[in-house]
Amino acid sequence: MPKKILVCVDMGQMAEHLVEYGHSLAHRLDAEVSFLHVLPSAHTWVGYGTWVQPDITKEAQESARKKIEYFIRKAEEKHPELSEHEEHPILFGQGDSAKVIIETGKKDGFNLIVIGFKGGGGIEKMMIGSTTTNVSRYANCSVLIYRPGFDPF
Repeated sequence: MPKKILVCVDMGQMAEHLVEYGHSLAHRLDAEVSFLHVLPSAHTWVGYGTWVQPDITKEAQESARKKIEYFIRKAEEKHPELSEHEEHPILFGQGDSAKVIIETGKKDGFNLIVIGFKGGGGIEKMMIGSTTTNVSRYANCSVLIYRPGFDPF
């Protein structure tokens, strides 16, 4: 069974560091790495009517793809000894972040999920619980919670 790591990337402040860490970890462990970004559910935009362009999800996905690809390139430039110019799939989901991450991890057979210790949250985080908490509690594989400033390697 191949070793597979899923790195969950939101577009928050630690996204670049998380991509670099996940990329480095995967190469050091000789594992395949994929990056996952979860977009809000489409019904989030329903109340905005004509204010929101019909293809906002597509645009958000393309913007996230470009940003993650840029972070991957920067990670490869920073650690050329780890880069073998492999393709690193960028996956997208839509809906509840924790649910999408857990389902992707299970469906695609990932051995490890890497996720940041905090995201955007706000009121939703207080009422529902954080994505990180739910993923670490319910994922069917190990979960590594990334904290910036600490690299055991």
